[in-house]
Amino acid sequence: MLLDTPASEEFDQITRLTSQIFDMPVSLVTFVDADRQWFKSRLGFPLAQTDRASSFCTRVVETADVMVVEDTALDPRFEGNFLVTGEPCIRFYAGAPLLLDSGHVLGTLCVLDHRPRTFSPQQRDQLATLARMTMAHIELHQRAGRVNAVTRLPNRAQLFQDLRARPAGTPSALMLVEIMDHERMLAESRAVGIEPLESLAIAFAARLRQLAGPGVAVYHVGEMRFCMEPAGNTHSQREAFAAAALARLAGPMASGGRVIELAPMAGLVEFDPGAVSPGDALRMAGAALYSVLGSGAVFAWHDAALDAAHRRAYRLMRDISPALARGEFRLVYQPKLNLRAGAFTGVESLARWRHPELGDVSPGEFIPLVEGGALIHEFTRWVLRTALEQLARWHGQGIELTMAVNVSSRNLEQSAFVDDVRLICMSAGVDPRYLHVECTENAVMTSARTQAALEAIRAMGVQISLDDFGMGYSNLACLRRLPVELLKLDQSLVQPIDGDTRAWLLVQSLISLGHALGYRILAEGVETGQAFSMLAGAGCDAVQGYHLSRPLEAEAIPEFLRVPLPEWET
Repeated sequence: MLLDTPASEEFDQITRLTSQIFDMPVSLVTFVDADRQWFKSRLGFPLAQTDRASSFCTRVVETADVMVVEDTALDPRFEGNFLVTGEPCIRFYAGAPLLLDSGHVLGTLCVLDHRPRTFSPQQRDQLATLARMTMAHIELHQRAGRVNAVTRLPNRAQLFQDLRARPAGTPSALMLVEIMDHERMLAESRAVGIEPLESLAIAFAARLRQLAGPGVAVYHVGEMRFCMEPAGNTHSQREAFAAAALARLAGPMASGGRVIELAPMAGLVEFDPGAVSPGDALRMAGAALYSVLGSGAVFAWHDAALDAAHRRAYRLMRDISPALARGEFRLVYQPKLNLRAGAFTGVESLARWRHPELGDVSPGEFIPLVEGGALIHEFTRWVLRTALEQLARWHGQGIELTMAVNVSSRNLEQSAFVDDVRLICMSAGVDPRYLHVECTENAVMTSARTQAALEAIRAMGVQISLDDFGMGYSNLACLRRLPVELLKLDQSLVQPIDGDTRAWLLVQSLISLGHALGYRILAEGVETGQAFSMLAGAGCDAVQGYHLSRPLEAEAIPEFLRVPLPEWET
């Protein structure tokens, strides 16, 4: 609260006035916690704080009443106190409690002198009155910290205080309303400045208070976010209120001489204040609000399962960096069969994560977190280094394979990526011709910078593959100018071919088209012998999938390669 805050002229005025009224050389506004007494304002006193045990004010806090000690040297409670026997030589003390409505005492307003004094009943009353005035000032100060400066509505701190005051078991709900999302707010502020947005918030707050009705608090908890308790005692009643309120809040709103079209959204949560903290209740309402985005709805209830998934994703994202440092990630390798050579001539490196508490984490779960986070470049360097060092070991054993590594558009856009590839190849002692970089159409076609990066590593001898071919929307348009050598048909195209005629016709056409344009074709996701035979017969250059091999640990690759292929696969 006010403990350990800087000195304030407002409180210094109080101690000066108190000292003048009682003609005392020392006046203090004190706050007392479990271990110490701290002075918010001190006039004529050298210390900034004392321990609680030696504090005179502790007695006032304990009794919640005015205490007067006319001669401390004659009082057995204080005669041996170091504040009496030595500097600052306190001989007189009078203190009045700073009392909250709850009965809790924050500290005192007190006066001291270096000689014994008398203190009349009238003076005791005056000191108590000054203490109450000080307390009123403190409460005003606190209220000012719980009010939004723009809308003058209670803010998040006030919401939390009000929720903490609710008894456990009280059925409670929050409705978090957002006027506009963060991206639009930034666009508006760039275009017209912050003042029109503040005017909009004020107008929206007035409309929301009108909808809430008398006796219902509306809180301003974010730049464009408001919170309230939805009307109703049941889930369905609250939902009906939310739907009706959002319908009335939507539409054009005049603000600052402009008309802005609003489409507010809301997240709702029901909770027991005895089991859920105020911060968590607001967080859950925020998670519900976030789930509305892109859904076509205008509000959503908190979904515990979805919330758990978001929290898990957040935890995983935080754990990625220490996991890299602790060696929790490893690479496995899926063999790729070259149908032209009738042999396995390459592998694809695939990252795996064994979390010490959560166990094996699916790549489908952690790879998007890596690609969207700040560690994408560090992670890709680790993959390149680990994969190429392993490739060098295999080459040293006479196992001549190529190594495929997946990279993202963010890797290609980084200026250091080309140098990273060159230096890691040199460090591992691997000829760049044995490195295959796999990237998606999105990565290849993102910008001139990504294409320049691909051309630069191609010039070193690195082979480029277009991964997930067939999943995008513009593959055919970009086929004639892709800076790649190989197209990997996505498993979503390949897996149905042994039971779906149209899927098979599509794959055959893509193989023919790719060859006509000078690309080699690899089919991934080959899971049956029939699919394998069909692809081989159609002239596919290479295949990869569980029918041939699941991803293997590095030490299993040499033994796998020693096993002869069945005749029908050669």
